[in-house]
Amino acid sequence: MAFTQLASVRLEHIQFGHGPQRVLLIHGFQASARIWQRAQELLPAERYTTVAINNRGAGQSDAPPNDGDYGVEVFANDAFEWTQLHGWSDFTLVGHSLGGATVAQFAVDHPELLTGLVLLDPADPDGRDAPADAIEKFIAERMEARRRQRALGGGGDGIDSRSDVTDPVMRALVADIDAAPDQRLRGSLRSMLNVRLGRRIKDLPMPVLLMGGDADALIPIQNMLATWAKYPAGTGLHIWHGLGHSPNLDAPAQFVDVLRQFIEVTIPARLRRLSAQAD
Repeated sequence: MAFTQLASVRLEHIQFGHGPQRVLLIHGFQASARIWQRAQELLPAERYTTVAINNRGAGQSDAPPNDGDYGVEVFANDAFEWTQLHGWSDFTLVGHSLGGATVAQFAVDHPELLTGLVLLDPADPDGRDAPADAIEKFIAERMEARRRQRALGGGGDGIDSRSDVTDPVMRALVADIDAAPDQRLRGSLRSMLNVRLGRRIKDLPMPVLLMGGDADALIPIQNMLATWAKYPAGTGLHIWHGLGHSPNLDAPAQFVDVLRQFIEVTIPARLRRLSAQAD
């Protein structure tokens, strides 16, 4: 684990590898950077440098006190500040669940930094069209469901249903989920439901790939397909049969195979085509 002091918060991150291919990984709603660790360990260290950031309020990152200190734009801005402090450019950005909306926000704000964008079981980049009082009611119900889940010893967001809690990575992840402060979760939910990226994502210039599991109970396959249709023509789509909300956790080798294909084959092929068109 390592830490980076941003202007207003200190963020923790997990790094694996030292290779030239850089990948920045953004977790979702209740999770932490630990959700990426199994995948990070499988990427060749001599070829890849991967960093999974703990968003504010996750892991050992700072946890400001107010709901408004959290959300899609806040997390995207923190990730951007992190990249500037570490001198990162020309990297692949990957986001899971709510992190899918976060990386979409980053991509429309800073497209020049990215060689590719990957969305894993992503949240809708246009949130939910509902009155403010309905959104607040949904948030209250979701927080109550979380309290019931924690009382039963569940890890949250479906990650405990298939996972071996004797594994140290899983134990650490479940502990991070259990410790997530309420203000982070309320602020994240409110932001996720109110995000409106609209046409901005349709014009993204970098290659984009959406991956997901067709057994996802949190973001059903029909929702993911509707999200996929909002991204640029030619956006890749890979759906695993029988996998749920977190393929990066439940089937990390399969996830890594598709990720490597995108980074090592799809992105270079796109760059070659663009170079040929420019000549």
